[in-house]
Amino acid sequence: MALVNRVDYLDRLMDAIDAVESGRAGSISDNRWLLNNYDRDFLPLVDKHLKSQDDRVVAEVISLFTHVGERAVADTVRDLRKRGSDRVRIAALGYIMRMEGDDREIPELFDTLEHREGQEFHLAARRMASIARKQDIDHLRSIYGQVDGDMRADIKLAIEAIIGRNPELRPKRDLLLSVPVYPDESAFEAFLDKAVDYIDVRYRANILPKGRIPLKTYNNVVIALRSMRTRLYNESDNLQYYGPDKTDRYYELTDLIKWANSDLSGKDVEMPDRRVNRPCPGCGSPMSCFKGMWSCPDCGKL
Repeated sequence: MALVNRVDYLDRLMDAIDAVESGRAGSISDNRWLLNNYDRDFLPLVDKHLKSQDDRVVAEVISLFTHVGERAVADTVRDLRKRGSDRVRIAALGYIMRMEGDDREIPELFDTLEHREGQEFHLAARRMASIARKQDIDHLRSIYGQVDGDMRADIKLAIEAIIGRNPELRPKRDLLLSVPVYPDESAFEAFLDKAVDYIDVRYRANILPKGRIPLKTYNNVVIALRSMRTRLYNESDNLQYYGPDKTDRYYELTDLIKWANSDLSGKDVEMPDRRVNRPCPGCGSPMSCFKGMWSCPDCGKL
């Protein structure tokens, strides 16, 4: 997520564009603040200037995208390489060469991550965090599940960086950062038995008939269903090693989770007394609980 807000970034960008249009070269492409604080959320603020009538602005915006490794504008930049002014074409060529260089480097980085340890692994993971593409996330996750400690932390940062550059992945963030499961058919079968019993027996008997449930019950079911969904996500690649009946049961549980989530979303939740006997560590006033979150209504402390 962005460390600065959109308004601040837009203000700095527009000042830099005005400066370029006034003849101060490098006001965008050499602006360390714009480069260091760029975030994928700011893409709509910046990429529209690729259509500027001033080729100096277009060229410097391309240079900004080159520096930050923004791949979302690749098709537009390739088109500008064909039809832009000489200044724009040179900038576009630099962008294309950067992207192609990164593409060539990624397989080498994967080789290091799969066969090296220590500082070599750490540096490769850091570099991967800077240049890895959306399509590399599954390969990184496979390594993520095979290492631990500092090595796993390094890969986690790389995966988080890919998610940051691809906002469409954010709804799956908890799944993508969960740890893949090693194939173990007997353990998977035990998980399936327990999960199906939880939904198909206990949920049907204790939750389904009720239109209103306590907050604690609601939260417990949400956590349980989320945990099941995560386990299924991390077992999907293992189905090839299991018997065909496990695939059938995998989809059976998937359907049950969807059904339970749908039913749960229609329940009325009984909220506890909003003000409880829990003093705020900041001001001493009673704190309140809302959806499991404690907060102070007086000073706002969490």
